Amino acid sequence: MGVMSALSHNTIATWLIPILKAIEPFCDAKAALTTVGIDPQCVGDADQRVPLAQMQALWELAERVSGDDCIGLESIKHINPTSFHAITYAHHASSSLRESLERLNKFSNVISTAAAVSARDDKEDVVVTLNLVEGAEALSFQAADAFMAIIVLAAKNFLGNVENPIRSAKFKRLRPRDTARHQAIFKCPLSFASDDYEIRIAKSFVDQQVPTGNAELVRINEQVLAEYLSRFNKNDLVAAVYSTLIDLLPEGEPTREKVCEVLGISSRHLHRKLADLGTSYKGILEDTRKRLALQYIEQRSLAITTIAYQLGFLDSSSFARSFKRWTGLSPSDFRKRNSG
Repeated sequence: MGVMSALSHNTIATWLIPILKAIEPFCDAKAALTTVGIDPQCVGDADQRVPLAQMQALWELAERVSGDDCIGLESIKHINPTSFHAITYAHHASSSLRESLERLNKFSNVISTAAAVSARDDKEDVVVTLNLVEGAEALSFQAADAFMAIIVLAAKNFLGNVENPIRSAKFKRLRPRDTARHQAIFKCPLSFASDDYEIRIAKSFVDQQVPTGNAELVRINEQVLAEYLSRFNKNDLVAAVYSTLIDLLPEGEPTREKVCEVLGISSRHLHRKLADLGTSYKGILEDTRKRLALQYIEQRSLAITTIAYQLGFLDSSSFARSFKRWTGLSPSDFRKRNSG
């Protein structure tokens, strides 16, 4: 089973391992995969993708053979740092949970093309929603259980032992026979048979800065993720441009022609394809610089002049003007405001 077409919703093959580990006491892994039409050779290979229909069939088989209507929560016990490619490493290098959630939104396709994570502010909370992508069939509630639990556990581990920041959680699934495992993980009021998959997290927790944030590690892992997306999805031109810009910016502001040369396409083709996607080369360049700037500025060991050159600006004054346009503050004032 090679790299899947962009037209077919799919999931990263490494997600198979936690599911198979969860049902190991009940059935043979190879037999389970054969039953649902998944090639056992793809297990553990992050460069392989599994069609969504086959993943859903595997989840159904997992529930059937185990007799466990919460098998999704069992599977997450077998998650490891490489289960979702470089996303876990980028999460741990983030300077705040909000930054990590924004990155998860940007790179959720790495895990599955069928669902995306979004976050919005609502008074004192940040509402994190797991949304089905347009055109995708219904998401397995076992997969949704697992993914929501992973987000919550990652959030709680981000700042160590603190008061539980999770306000509430909603699930589309019907109430399980026993909610003990949901309660143990989420530790908040739970709602089932809801319209959405939703987690409410205290905004103060989401925006709290962590001293372990590392902008350079974030940049490296984002580049790895962008290259992965462009590799398995040749139609994801935005990801390919983003990845190329990350690589070229330290050499100075790259021209559209230079990016096209690296990608092996004409400037006219790039312009037309990006216009069809509702964006432009200039827009992607601006977004890439802004994202990297907000990561680098958190690293107080990096001089502002150094950041300016890393982002391809001719001088720190040009960088300062752009940074103020993005944030309303100069780079130095932004650092002072976030010094706590």
